[in-house]
Amino acid sequence: MAVKKVVFEDLVDMTAMVDIVFFLLIFFMVTSMQGTFSSIKMPAPDPDKMAAQGKKSISDFEQDKDCIIVRIDHDNAVWLNDSEIPGGSGCENELRVRLREARKNSSSRNKLLVLGNSECVHGTVVMVLDAGNDCGFDDMQLAVDDES
Repeated sequence: MAVKKVVFEDLVDMTAMVDIVFFLLIFFMVTSMQGTFSSIKMPAPDPDKMAAQGKKSISDFEQDKDCIIVRIDHDNAVWLNDSEIPGGSGCENELRVRLREARKNSSSRNKLLVLGNSECVHGTVVMVLDAGNDCGFDDMQLAVDDES
């Protein structure tokens, strides 16, 4: 009696492999598009307009009667026109009240300069800018001062 030899052929199921390839393809397509959707379009500055304006120093803003200056020192104390806003980092409501009063006193005062020390916390700067925006300032500028 002859023994019949059975030959087994190893078959690899490619269905799972194709599924994984499609999952990877979809993952990389979605993550590569995320960067383009999350960016904000900003117009490039006009060099002619910037040259016409010229550079302004802090003393130029201090001499401008239409400009309200908010200073943030190295320990996050907020000063509005040389008077400290009480309350430390939680002075947002008091700052809003004083900014509204400063705008009411002179209707032409629509410029806000936030002058922050390089050691101040970013959250304090954002809080001051938000308060200025809520009070209706159209022209807000941010400058860094290492001397205060």
